[in-house]
This record gives sequence, structure tokens and C-alpha cells, in this order.
Amino acid sequence: MCDSRHYQLELPSIHERRCWGSPHGCVVAVSSDYEIRIEHLIKRVGIALPPLDTIRRLAPREEWFRLVHNFNIFKDPSHKFSFLVTAIFGPMNQLAFARVASSRGGEGEALGRRGHGEWAIVNNPNNFKFKDVVHFKDQIFGLCDNGTLVRLLVDAPGSAEVQVIASKPQDVKKPQKLYLIESSENLFVIFRYTHRFPLKMRHETVCFLVYKFKINEKAWEEVSDLEDHIIFVGDGNSWCIPTRNINFRSNRIYFTDDNWEYQTHPGVAYGGRDVGVFDMATGDIQPLPFWKDNPLYYSRPIWVTHTLRLD
Repeated sequence: MCDSRHYQLELPSIHERRCWGSPHGCVVAVSSDYEIRIEHLIKRVGIALPPLDTIRRLAPREEWFRLVHNFNIFKDPSHKFSFLVTAIFGPMNQLAFARVASSRGGEGEALGRRGHGEWAIVNNPNNFKFKDVVHFKDQIFGLCDNGTLVRLLVDAPGSAEVQVIASKPQDVKKPQKLYLIESSENLFVIFRYTHRFPLKMRHETVCFLVYKFKINEKAWEEVSDLEDHIIFVGDGNSWCIPTRNINFRSNRIYFTDDNWEYQTHPGVAYGGRDVGVFDMATGDIQPLPFWKDNPLYYSRPIWVTHTLRLD
């Protein structure tokens, strides 16, 4: 988007798969036979992820397309060449994770650790419904229910555990979507609100609220200015980047259509056209034209950048 150019890639490795984007140059791709891989879009290389058998046993009635709501890819906080992939899945939004290694020597680091070669389920006695996961300052945090912040202790003795850090911000109405995002210094939660147009078979984002978590005080603070940063939200990882060295207007939120709950007739209804940019200063929303001739349905765009090394 920096140069307003469109690029078309032929990617047979992700054909007819559902994909989740990332800030690492790759996507998580799942096929109808539940094969799952991390695929690098430019280098055309991939890493096989563990079979989804454990997750499928806990959500046996979910079809392949809706089994997992969100995947996130992170560098493993404690192991240089290993990656941590999280999955929010099933009707109760449970959380699982797996560890995978690049071919640069990470296999030994991941070997024998929880999540290596399998999807490890996070112990969740309070039945929190996970909405997003993020890696911030060498720790893994999760966002649950309507804004509860938790820390994930993936290497805790016995099983991976959830530790409550803070309840949701006060006086915030229930949103349609929530995102947890880290910058170099801050941890943000984004509340996204949409309006539904049943006769038009459409939904549209109308506004966002942004809160910063003050770790030392364990308190939320509403943010009205992202200063020299922009935020990207949608399926997969969401992220925040500075605009000092790129040709972007700052203080904006770019969003793709990830509201699958409204799509009651797959492939037709609601169409995935809720894609645009929200200006934090003015509250204005401008659409992003990812489709041609305004069809009823098109492939939903996802955000991807280019930094992860798989070799």
C-alpha cells in the first residue's frame, strides 16, 4: 500500500485453503482434509504443523473451515530458532499451541518441550473465551471474553496455565471484535464495532476504541492518538508499526473483514467487503478497494508482511 500498486501471485500451495495472515511474510493455511502448514508467500517454502487431531476431538462438530477461529505465529520467547503457533478454536474459543522449528537449528531447541509435534491445550478452568494472543516483552498474553487480559504460562509445571492480569476496561460496551496488539513499548487492546444491514446482506465497521495497558499500574488507559504509529487488524496476527521510515499516514487503523459470524450462507452472504481504514483523529472510515465491480463475494484479504526467516 506504500506505492499504491497491486501484485498478483500464483500460489498453488494455498489453493482452496483458508489462510490467516502474519507480520512474518507467511500465512497459516488449512485445507479441507485438515492438513495445516505455515507457507512463506515469497520464498515458496513451508513448515508442516502438527495434525489437528487433538483440537478436532474437542470440537468434533465443527467443519474444517470454522474449526479454528484464529492462528497467530510468534518467535518462541526463549528459543531463537523455534516458533510458537497459537490456535483459538471451537465453539468455546479454547486455546492450543504448538512449537515448530526452522531448518536453521531450532529442532533441538523445540524437542521434548510442551507443544513440540502436537497441539497442547491450555488449561482453562475459568472457561475464558479467547479472542486474541500476542507476544510482548518475552511473554505471551491473551485477550478473553469482553476484554479480560491474561498471561499464558506455556511452560508451567503439569500443563500450560492462564494467569489473570486485569479485567476489561470500565464502561466499554460489548464489541463485535477484539484485538490484542503490541508495539515496542505498549500493549493495546482494540475494540471494533460494526453495524449490520440485513436487507443489503452487509455489515460495516463504524468505529474503534483503543486502550493501552499500563503494566506497572495494571490499569487501562484510553488512547485517542496513536502518534507516529499505524495498526493492522484482521484474521491472523494483528500488529502495530511506526511510520517514521515508510510512506504511510500515521494514527490510523487498517482493517480487513474477519467477521465470519455474520456469514450465514458461506460464499454469498455478507461477502467480506468490510475492508478499510479508520482515522483516529477524525473518526472517518474510508473503504479499501480490494474487489472489482463490487461483486457479492470475493476472497477476503489478509495482512502479511515479509520478515520471518524459515531457512
